[in-house]
Amino acid sequence: METVEVRKLIETGIPDCEVTVFGEACNFSVTVVSEAFESLSLVKRQRLVLDTVAEPLASGALHAISMKVYTPSEWTQEKLKASADP
Repeated sequence: METVEVRKLIETGIPDCEVTVFGEACNFSVTVVSEAFESLSLVKRQRLVLDTVAEPLASGALHAISMKVYTPSEWTQEKLKASADP
């Protein structure tokens, strides 16, 4: 799979999200920011993302995916924290 394919699957399954994808072949790391994550636990957020890539995971086209999932406010806090670290 290509990064663009993974991003498209996630964007289709979670409309209006912001997705960053790194990786190659069948191993990817994603960061997903979405208002859909508001009031969801971390496990439910991850399940929501995994559901978007269920078919390639089942077929083996996608072997592994690691993820970071944030609400927009959490993502803003994360970026501020990262910019403050030396």
